[in-house]
Amino acid sequence: MIDWKRVVDGLPAGVAIFDDKGRIVYVNGRISDRTGIEDEQVKKNPLSLIHPEDVDKAIKTIDAALRGETNKEEYPLLVRAVKKGGGYQWIEVRFKEMESDGRRYFVAVFTDVSERIRLQKKIESLLDYLKFLNKMLRHDILNVFTRVYTYAELLEEKHDAGLIQKIKESVESGVRIIKKVGELESSAEEDKKRFRIGEVVREVAKGYNVRVEVKGDAEIMANDGIYSVFENLIGNSVKHGKASRIEIEVQKGENGVCIRVADDGVGIPPHITDKIFEEGFTTGPGNGLGLYIVRKLVESFGGSIKVEKSVPKGTVFVIEIPQT
Repeated sequence: MIDWKRVVDGLPAGVAIFDDKGRIVYVNGRISDRTGIEDEQVKKNPLSLIHPEDVDKAIKTIDAALRGETNKEEYPLLVRAVKKGGGYQWIEVRFKEMESDGRRYFVAVFTDVSERIRLQKKIESLLDYLKFLNKMLRHDILNVFTRVYTYAELLEEKHDAGLIQKIKESVESGVRIIKKVGELESSAEEDKKRFRIGEVVREVAKGYNVRVEVKGDAEIMANDGIYSVFENLIGNSVKHGKASRIEIEVQKGENGVCIRVADDGVGIPPHITDKIFEEGFTTGPGNGLGLYIVRKLVESFGGSIKVEKSVPKGTVFVIEIPQT
């Protein structure tokens, strides 16, 4: 005769049996092994296994199981449970009603799905990142085409070798953006390498008909999105700020690198400075993605960005990135 209790105790999944009153009458050894909580304590207070934020959901699903209405609640039940050694693990709970000696019982099977949830969250994070890259690409390429179109219109009025050069540099900038975003997509957001701020700024500035001065220099750890940071900051100064001069000062301190991007444009009204980095926020033409893209990229490098008041006019952005 097979010893069914011994078999169930040896299963790789946790098993609990409770009666039609919701009282636990049996738990197998797997539950204690995974949680570090003794069987008697589990029987006495099974909800002590569950993360406080998931208790209400667990109660509703168990009550629904007792009524035979699991389809009315989240099923199978997915909650965080105590993990032996500290912390919580994700478990999936399925119920099966059974009858023995004329009484109804419910078998609950607990499966550790922590790795599955981790992978799901990683996939979701990557999908969000790819959506962000898609937005960034559309936004930056649109800006390039806008510059090319403007230069072409001016070229119609007069033959100017300088304008022809700007058109070529803008097209090269667009090609570079496409390549950089492709590299970002293939490497994902975790991969970083060293960049010299001065080199990045000078390369980006080629595509703009504005004077850009760089004071100081430093290396930072970033990915190719650093080019988009300065594409958007310089482009924002020219397009919205009507700036004719941009000064970028780089200072290396004990805790990181501080980059000040100051222009002589019209400035940003004080009442909107708290909103300019929000996705979709705009006060005029455009989709409101430029500064949002800058903030997201800087944060992905472990840094921060803020706007400061400029005297007598213009805008100053301050970027801080941790020490390499």
